[in-house]
Amino acid sequence: MKKKNGIGEKKKIGMVVNEAWNMYNFRGGLLKKLISEGYEVVVIAPTDKFDEKLRNLGARVVDVEINSKGTNPIEDLKLIFALRKIYKREKLDIVFNYTIKPIIYGTIAAKLAGIIPIAVTTGLGYAFIKEGKVTRVVEKLYRFSLKFAEEVWFLNENDKKVFLERKLVDQSKTFVLNGEGIDTDHFKPLKKTRSDDKIKFLMIARALWDKGVKEYCEAAKIIKSKHRDKEIEFLFLGKIGVPNPSAVPRKYMEKYQDEGIINYLGVVDDVTAVIEESSCFVLPSYREGISRVIMENASMGKPVIAADVPGCRELVDDGKTGYLCTPGESKDLAQKLEWFINLPEERKQKAGKLGRQKMIDEFSEKLVVGVYLDKLKKWLN
Repeated sequence: MKKKNGIGEKKKIGMVVNEAWNMYNFRGGLLKKLISEGYEVVVIAPTDKFDEKLRNLGARVVDVEINSKGTNPIEDLKLIFALRKIYKREKLDIVFNYTIKPIIYGTIAAKLAGIIPIAVTTGLGYAFIKEGKVTRVVEKLYRFSLKFAEEVWFLNENDKKVFLERKLVDQSKTFVLNGEGIDTDHFKPLKKTRSDDKIKFLMIARALWDKGVKEYCEAAKIIKSKHRDKEIEFLFLGKIGVPNPSAVPRKYMEKYQDEGIINYLGVVDDVTAVIEESSCFVLPSYREGISRVIMENASMGKPVIAADVPGCRELVDDGKTGYLCTPGESKDLAQKLEWFINLPEERKQKAGKLGRQKMIDEFSEKLVVGVYLDKLKKWLN
């Protein structure tokens, strides 16, 4: 690694995100590898209980206040100068900005601080799913800030296409990263004996309408009413009452739980035990950057039923590793659930094995780490 300013200092990488847990859960393996390669990594995010876990990986953690859903321009202006101050104080060589506000304001701050900014769009988010005034504002902000990014990364080709069609970024700056990688050594079949023979469908997501919660609950009701003679369970794992315009009210989930249609599991730190107990993963989301939870489940050998949308369709080989359903259509989702229920057991097992192999071959964390290392060499050496 080249010397910095004539002395043998490590190159310093900044990584900015709106929540520390996001960095730990989605890029923990990446951080460990970058640090082992001799880079110093500074995670810049609002502090939470994952700070210590990030430090245990070897990263430094710097607190910054980011109101992800806020629309106060004064607050956002303050964020630009707060990030600029941190970048200069930490003497960063390059910064990766993830999620909307860090991308927009962190990229501007990097320009002001004179360091290399890389923008990593992890999905288009609510503003692009529900078109309106917010969408137009976000587009203008992206269009301005991304002028200063050296590269703009996308997790799927469709998101890149949207940005180009709306003239939010220059094509020469775009790059598609094939997902954020999955640790296939951690997310693997546990080979434990199931506690029962039930067919267990599992959905893991924040309780948002655009994750397909309504479709999941309605499809579960259709299946439960049709198969009263079979032991079929529908599990939902994830946070309810999140601060988001698309948030599902707690009463909605409680209604389906009280009727015995959905078994709400709350929130857990390690999802592997829950995944292992399930038969099939379901995610009828309206759009994803690239679905982390699909990768986790597929890597553990679980067949997947997901909506035929960007960020999901790339991860499922329809009819082989699972099924793709029509987004927003509860009846079509129920049909795909029915197909799975009627599959012979050996076919279910084969679908899971093919799905895991797909994760190893196309979406392994090792592949993603290799991309980051190549890009760092390009920009820092």
